[in-house]
Amino acid sequence: MLTETGIILIGVVTFCFGLLVGIQADHIRYMRRLTRLARRCLETGTLAPVLLALETKDGREREGDKGK
Repeated sequence: MLTETGIILIGVVTFCFGLLVGIQADHIRYMRRLTRLARRCLETGTLAPVLLALETKDGREREGDKGK
């Protein structure tokens, strides 16, 4: 059957695989966001979409800034 070493090895491999999958998913989301911002910049011809995304954190409007 499985020895303690085998069980630990399976746990380490599973943990590493989970980290890799998580990093890859975050990378895909980040690249999609950058692509969306780049398209908006090219369409408008300005850096306004990037500056807005930086100012409002992730491009979402904050609750306190809605009235301004």
